[in-house]
Amino acid sequence: MPDTKISAMPAASTLDGTEITPIVQAGLNKQITTAEYVSEVLDVNPVETTQGGTNLTSYTLGDTLYASATNTLAKLAGNTTAVKKFLAQTGTGSVSTAPSWELLDPSDINTQYGAFHFDNGSTLTAQLQNNNVTSMSVASTTEFASSGNVLIGDEVITYTGKTPTTLTGLTRGVAGTSAATHANGSAVTSAQIAAANTATLVRLNITDFSNGVTVASETDITFAIGGVYNIQFSVQLLNASNANDNAALWFAQNGTNIVDSSSIATTIKKDGSIVGASIVAANIYVSVNPGDVVRMYWSTTTGNSILVTYPLSAANPVRPASPAVILTVNQVS
Repeated sequence: MPDTKISAMPAASTLDGTEITPIVQAGLNKQITTAEYVSEVLDVNPVETTQGGTNLTSYTLGDTLYASATNTLAKLAGNTTAVKKFLAQTGTGSVSTAPSWELLDPSDINTQYGAFHFDNGSTLTAQLQNNNVTSMSVASTTEFASSGNVLIGDEVITYTGKTPTTLTGLTRGVAGTSAATHANGSAVTSAQIAAANTATLVRLNITDFSNGVTVASETDITFAIGGVYNIQFSVQLLNASNANDNAALWFAQNGTNIVDSSSIATTIKKDGSIVGASIVAANIYVSVNPGDVVRMYWSTTTGNSILVTYPLSAANPVRPASPAVILTVNQVS
């Protein structure tokens, strides 16, 4: 076309990259399209991060961009293993760190839980006569409270003191049972009793597992983190008296009974040498705030039902002990 002033040329439409642009490079003249100009310049000098770019010229499948320093982007290569991994990052408390691919560890899932039970036991190291109200000799009293109740055979005995190898201050034939003579080597297990028609706290003296859910004073189930929790329990009831009995179990939260949380069971009377026994098992959902306390209560109609551990059996057949109380707590949301 004849020489024409640029100002006299008609207005161009939207740029499409085909426009010819003259440029000078090291004293040499070169004509290049707009598209080629942008492509070649960015290929040699990628857009810096402070101008909205990445300052990177290539990527691989799975790469993840992250800031490695102020105004600096870097690439975390994708996980190429055949094992599922998760993006993880742990700061210093004040400064962040680079992310990495990590396997999920159980400790990373901070679900709150607790598992507890009640189970004390020992064995007689000398025969216990049916009229002995002074003391009984046992292998060890380490697991026993300073005062409480025990089951030997089908007799419940209350004691008021202990030494390392004796339980002292005995009251024989408690909870509707009868005093009897017990042979050396007989199992001695802790029992929980409740006066007739009296709300009594259920005790848990052993912690099996705990993460954010604890038991204080053997009765107070305490929550470090709020949420909805599933509380499950099983209770081993025994009745060695000659009359049937009813036992009720329920929960209270921060001193107030939880609505619809009661379970009621009948413990049948002793039949010959066989004591009446039953298991009560149930679960409830509770919504708690941090620091809330949940307690489990029980009562009996006659006072003759007890919560007691059945000792393990070494033969006919071999079986583990049946704890008086098992209680588990699991966070569900």
